[in-house]
Amino acid sequence: MLKRDGVIWHTAISLDGFAADANDSLGFMMGGDEPPPDNPLVDEVMANIGCTLGGRRGYDISLGWDEVPKAYGLDDIPEFVVTRRPFPDDPRYRFADGNDLPAAVASAKAVADGRMVVILGPTLGSALLRAGLVDQVFLQVAPVMIGAGVKIFADTGEPPVQLMLVHSSQSGQGVNLVYEPRHG
Repeated sequence: MLKRDGVIWHTAISLDGFAADANDSLGFMMGGDEPPPDNPLVDEVMANIGCTLGGRRGYDISLGWDEVPKAYGLDDIPEFVVTRRPFPDDPRYRFADGNDLPAAVASAKAVADGRMVVILGPTLGSALLRAGLVDQVFLQVAPVMIGAGVKIFADTGEPPVQLMLVHSSQSGQGVNLVYEPRHG
């Protein structure tokens, strides 16, 4: 279903289109006290991930956390932080120039060595999608309306990006949607 060697923008969203709440929390995705249901598409990502591409905002937010975040809870997954600001001295991550998105993706693909490059974060994801550098968009839609927060897609004033639905499935009360960009 997912392109195992592709550039996949994977994100969770609320029904009203937010990737995080107003406090940058993803807690709305957890659905209360119940454990999350098994999700074969998330399992597919975890089995095929070669590296991640994340944005500087997410990196900066994570600096205040007690534990270093791990992509999908997995050890040893190379993680790139794409930024237009000076690169910090942080050996836990690889840094890529946000002024050259094609080079950032090429570096990630080289490190992923034929496996998935997974984009984390709405700002970077929407920039890479608009630049034509995303093969698929995998949205996990949570059955919740949060009203405010971080939008899934940046309002840049540019024309809409047309997508084609290639997969939909249910996981618990949530929905998985996989789209591919329409070219031309």
